Amino acid sequence: MSIISFVGGAAVFSSASGGKVYAFNNINTSSNTTVAPANPSRRRITFHNPGDVDIFISPTLTAAGAVLTPTTSALGGSFRVFANGGALTVEGECQTPWQALAASGSTKPLTVMDSNI
Repeated sequence: MSIISFVGGAAVFSSASGGKVYAFNNINTSSNTTVAPANPSRRRITFHNPGDVDIFISPTLTAAGAVLTPTTSALGGSFRVFANGGALTVEGECQTPWQALAASGSTKPLTVMDSNI
């Protein structure tokens, strides 16, 4: 394994391979679907909604460590990703698992890209 860096740059020492894409076509209103597993090396995660219904994205844990389970009537802790091409990128402290919930309907699509770099 090599360690590669340059003056003023971050020295990255890991087996990071860049982006990992997860495709979902089953997001619904009745349960929170895990759309990204925990990843202690994650630096950025992007959620893209190609579907016709807004999707709500949330971590599975609050800052205090409590389990977070939003519903369509209790959306606290979630972020809205608008339908028809909306996107949300979270950078920094985003290593916990993430989940998704559709505003309405079932079998809604979502694309997730997870990056360690």
